[in-house]
Amino acid sequence: MTESFLGLLSDVRTAKKHGPDAISKRQHDRLAEIVAFTRANSPYYRELYRELPERVDDPTLLPVTDKKELMAHFDDSVTDREVTLEKARAFVDDPNQIGAQFLGKYTVSITSGTTGTRGIFLQDDRALAVTKALAVRMMSDWLTASDLLRILAGGGRLAMVNATGGHFASATAAARLRTGSRVRSSAASALNY
Repeated sequence: MTESFLGLLSDVRTAKKHGPDAISKRQHDRLAEIVAFTRANSPYYRELYRELPERVDDPTLLPVTDKKELMAHFDDSVTDREVTLEKARAFVDDPNQIGAQFLGKYTVSITSGTTGTRGIFLQDDRALAVTKALAVRMMSDWLTASDLLRILAGGGRLAMVNATGGHFASATAAARLRTGSRVRSSAASALNY
């Protein structure tokens, strides 16, 4: 599961060309892959999913979890055994790490804890690439080629309004954009937002 961004973008385009049935099949197949991977690599989910069929491609079969439950079982719910709640908390408690990669391979975001539980969430580069590919696909439905040319001719600027003071998703994304070159940041901005 290490496709390039361009490969993922091509896959999104191909799926759309083949119509709703092809998109549905791809969604079901990918869900089955994710569930199989999670069962194999997460003790928490292995136990939670033990009574489910071997192949799960219907999301309605999955038991509901919530942030409080996942945070209570953080070390066993993650699929990378190197990740621990202790390490993740130490990382997010350091404001200098906002936008940096956790363990050199994960983007970390947190929730504010207004529900009583502060959540810590990790995404690898592939998950971010999938999100970007889907966002570009959505944007192509909203913007015409001439719209994009006008945006680029105007310098491709982007304004963001986001929460600060923590590893909130928007603050983390903004920090990651600032660390790249102006061209890369501009391109990533267009892809992310």
